[in-house]
Amino acid sequence: KPRISDPFLHQLPLRKMGCTQSSSAHNKPRKSGIEIRKAGDNGVMSKTEIHKRIDSIPETCTAKFGGITVRYAYLSQRGYYPDDAHKPNQDSYVVSHDFAERKNDAFFGVFDGHGRDGDKCAQFVRDNLLSLMSKAVKRCRERECSNLPDELKPVFELSKENTQDAILKSHVECNRRMHVSQDLDDSLSGTTSISIYLHGNRNRITVSNVGDSRAVIGRNTANDKDATNAIATTPASGTSTTLKAFALSRDQTPYRRDERKRCRATGARILSLDQIEGLEPVDEDDDDEENDVVLGEEIDEGGDPPRVWSPHGDYPGTAFTRSVGDAIAEELGVTAEPEMLARDITPDDKIIVLASDGVFEFLTNQSVIDICAKFSDPLEACRAVVAESYELWLQYELRTDDITMICIFIDDVDTAMSLQTSLSTDKRAPESPEEENHKEDELVSGDSRPVRKNIS
Repeated sequence: KPRISDPFLHQLPLRKMGCTQSSSAHNKPRKSGIEIRKAGDNGVMSKTEIHKRIDSIPETCTAKFGGITVRYAYLSQRGYYPDDAHKPNQDSYVVSHDFAERKNDAFFGVFDGHGRDGDKCAQFVRDNLLSLMSKAVKRCRERECSNLPDELKPVFELSKENTQDAILKSHVECNRRMHVSQDLDDSLSGTTSISIYLHGNRNRITVSNVGDSRAVIGRNTANDKDATNAIATTPASGTSTTLKAFALSRDQTPYRRDERKRCRATGARILSLDQIEGLEPVDEDDDDEENDVVLGEEIDEGGDPPRVWSPHGDYPGTAFTRSVGDAIAEELGVTAEPEMLARDITPDDKIIVLASDGVFEFLTNQSVIDICAKFSDPLEACRAVVAESYELWLQYELRTDDITMICIFIDDVDTAMSLQTSLSTDKRAPESPEEENHKEDELVSGDSRPVRKNIS
């Protein structure tokens, strides 16, 4: 568990089940003493000032979840806003061992809030989604294995369908509770949610995504004949590897044709700000396949993305199509229902990253994996990625977004822990992990370039 003596952890709380989460600082702005310098000055903040904005694990944690041995770390850096020096960090995160009362299971999540109460929305999901999912998984497990002998119940595993049903219901319920919460106003505020439920007994992860935060996995493709664009890297350990980045999630924005069509079916208008103001023409035929953009593919230099608008006025203008919260946008198809992906972890899987879009605004998925692969310590990898993201923000903007990431190094995978070794309700014939993962990779295939043009 993290040590609480670190002066830069801002009273980082610890919970039961080995749960660690980001600190809550809303309604208590800290005086940072930040000097507002002229735009374009190098550095903007000193190293000391930057360090004061960082909330992180003091040292890398090593853990074994069933057949998977990992080392993980997390780091969150509050954004720099010259016009709002005390704006709270709207990102939150959570890491929990012993998820759903299974010692071999774990949960990792990153939540990126937006709007006036964005920090409160992200913290609400951090505090509620974990417990809702844990209870839903336990209830489903108890129901499905109720007729089994007691000695078999501890090794019983839910099917992929049952697991995803429990996750879906948990997100929907979390969203409903946020709407009625008296502690925040989510009419025009909300949060993304990217999470991983690690099933240690099955060497499997279930990724759940709402919004445009992202999960990426780096795989050793040295023995993969079909691998392309793989980059050879040499980590600090001195071992040469070839890690290729694979997306574990797809950004849910109006750039995606399927998301545009779903929102438009509710009556929503999909327009950029320039189109709203009449500065750019409106393309009525932008639902064809040629206008479908996957993930963070190169899009626009001006930072003017398509947004979701009401047919009755110029609101709410969300640049995403899924969110927890955003009650007004919900009527226009902006839903809290996650897209999910189940994937078996194999010995070729080496690094997993969950991060807010503060990381991916200017870095590709591959770039993030390449940076991480240079280090033997995931905490150092977090520091390097966040520092690079910060520098890129200041090269192209006068401010920086909040930047948060969880980095997981997969040190060992016991292949004996497979689907066949655990009792489950899966009705389909088992496939090899490689066959299963190939199908899942197809769901998120496509170039993973940054949002902005001309960024390598």
